[in-house]
Amino acid sequence: MVKSLKIGLSGPDLAAILKSVPGRLTPRGPPSYLALDDQETPPSADWLGQMVRGELSSMARWSGDGDPFLSLDKGELVRLKTTQAPDPKAMLSALTSGPTPFELASFASIHPEWAQGSKPYRSRGFGELHYPHGWLCGFRGKGHDQLVSRRWLEFGPWRVLKGSGDTTLVQFHDVAADAATALEQARAGHRLLEILNPDSGFIAADHVMSHDLQGIYDARNQALRIIVHGREVPPGEMRDACAAKKTQPLGPEKPIARVAYVFMEPQAARAHLHALWLRELECWTIEQGNEVRLDKDHRPTPVKPDWVKAVESR
Repeated sequence: MVKSLKIGLSGPDLAAILKSVPGRLTPRGPPSYLALDDQETPPSADWLGQMVRGELSSMARWSGDGDPFLSLDKGELVRLKTTQAPDPKAMLSALTSGPTPFELASFASIHPEWAQGSKPYRSRGFGELHYPHGWLCGFRGKGHDQLVSRRWLEFGPWRVLKGSGDTTLVQFHDVAADAATALEQARAGHRLLEILNPDSGFIAADHVMSHDLQGIYDARNQALRIIVHGREVPPGEMRDACAAKKTQPLGPEKPIARVAYVFMEPQAARAHLHALWLRELECWTIEQGNEVRLDKDHRPTPVKPDWVKAVESR
């Protein structure tokens, strides 16, 4: 089953990402078409150098099956299109042999039917110029830091594949499934890794807080302690709490290494325990007049969807 695969790759060194792609994800030889800043130019033997030297953007195309391309948007993203079977293990190998030094990877849908009909499906993704979520997404190295926690990946409704160089691919659906079945499998996972959904475990680099985290700063433990009484803690607030450990809203004099939710009612603490643990937020409560931490002893077992179990048993 050959498909046109569109991939977006971002990271701090886009030139290195660009140069790692040809021969593994696109044809190795010079392209038949090259444009620098929207101006066509003859490709030289150093066509990759030409692309890097473009001021804003560059695009290379090869003639052949599927019209493969490779593009660079300066300061944003490397994008490419290739025609091959959508094989997650083969893709993991292609990205880790070399390797390709990306931090985030997006993969467009392999099912054009998703965008057709009276109610087209429009997924979101990592934002910026990345492709909306389709069949895969990927994290490498510091790219994992844009998650609320690495635990989020282990407990999602998807398949996780790990490779060298601290590389993780998330498979959203069975690539052998028809378009309708694939969409049914992928919907929940897309929502849990997209930029705008407050339930998501993905934190954008330019994340904007939507909740005022009222807490007590514990300088000794570099902890923000949030007292909870008579209310629910929504997922969006939890994501903001995770973002606070990255964005440091209290400034350099009050670094936040930990965020602890302290529930006055033990029942409420246990109701929030798993959600907080997934995000590596501490869960405390009051029992017999003493503060007790619950998340340290929380040891849940991941439960995978049936389609993941079927794929992994093949």
